[in-house]
Amino acid sequence: MDSSLKNIEKEGSSDKVTIKVKVEDEGYHDIVIDWSDGSFPYKDQQVINQLASIIGIPVEYIFMALLIYAPHNHFDLRNIEHRSFDPRLWDIDADDPEVFDEDDNALMPCHFTREKCLGRLNDGDRFVMSTDLYLGSDGCFSLHLWLYSLDCELYNENNCTHHYCHYSSTRTFIDRKVSVATNTELQMILRARYAELPHIVDDASYIENRSQSMRIMRELHINMFIWVRWCSSNNESQWGSPYSRTRG
Repeated sequence: MDSSLKNIEKEGSSDKVTIKVKVEDEGYHDIVIDWSDGSFPYKDQQVINQLASIIGIPVEYIFMALLIYAPHNHFDLRNIEHRSFDPRLWDIDADDPEVFDEDDNALMPCHFTREKCLGRLNDGDRFVMSTDLYLGSDGCFSLHLWLYSLDCELYNENNCTHHYCHYSSTRTFIDRKVSVATNTELQMILRARYAELPHIVDDASYIENRSQSMRIMRELHINMFIWVRWCSSNNESQWGSPYSRTRG
């Protein structure tokens, strides 16, 4: 029997699991998941709320978090308090072959329940956290959180990888992202300027829209915080992700 499954069965009488999440230049922070807690319709929200506290950002700014064990072994944790949350999409039955294709990795069943965590999520699991700041077409910011298992091939303890940068995952860099995301005056400026962008109707208008939006971010000195991870090992931006950037 798999050792992780033995561990789950041994601890099966406990309603709580504690995982540990590390900010790059700090120690580990405990995240407690109480499967018996009925305060929220989804258990994901327990994790999201605790991550918001660790980061120091209002919870509504977090779009989602991912617990990643391998490129296609992960849990998507959605935030019901984010403005884009749609329960109609979240409640799709991932076990129904009519709506879920087992060969489609992009639609892997990631509902965060005690049953689906069996043998995958264990008490004491350790993760490192990376953050991505997104700017929506409405001029509003969202924070995406990537929690990589220490055993994940996408993470290296000593060197930066295409998915995890040790520099941009520090508390200082995260704090700068938070200050940008929560700057209400900046959001007002962005909304006004984004409203003037050309509408996207074809490839040419898409290129022009993107070019102008990138220029706005450069002029406001926030481009280094949006979508990219600045890698201290080579001073280049890391655009990579194990998942499509169109998610969310």
